[in-house]
Amino acid sequence: MGSGNGAAQMNLLERGLLSKPGSCDEDSGSEDETILDTASFQEMEDNFVKYQTTQWVLYSLLLILAWGFGLFMLLYLLVRKHILQKDIQSRKLYFTPNAIVYKYRKPVPFPCFGVLKKEKHVLLPLVADVVIEQDQSLFGVSSIRIENEGVRRPPSDDVQIQGVV
Repeated sequence: MGSGNGAAQMNLLERGLLSKPGSCDEDSGSEDETILDTASFQEMEDNFVKYQTTQWVLYSLLLILAWGFGLFMLLYLLVRKHILQKDIQSRKLYFTPNAIVYKYRKPVPFPCFGVLKKEKHVLLPLVADVVIEQDQSLFGVSSIRIENEGVRRPPSDDVQIQGVV
């Protein structure tokens, strides 16, 4: 109950920090700022879908051998591919003068239930480290992790973007 109000206050504070210095409007967010650079995930869509589909098929084959449950997973494969395509197409990463913004809309496992919208802002003065990890595999899996300075939190609280090169 109190955490929802606290999250709303934190979101309002974050938007206030990201807004232009002269503006007093609470509803104006980072959309009014100039965007310095953007990143697109469209060029890696095919490799991402192939990688995730291969992983899904291998898990289902293993579960077919173990309990027979993997057969249902194979039937769900077409829906899973659709969800993966919508997921990678909706990702947006852009840089403003004050922050790095990562937005995405991920469909839930059953698309008829809607989408999950997420938006992460990392203020540039608070960026302590940028870690880029790349795997030398067939699919070229890589991840970028932006670590914040200040209070040490688990790595899951930092912004982490995983993709396929």
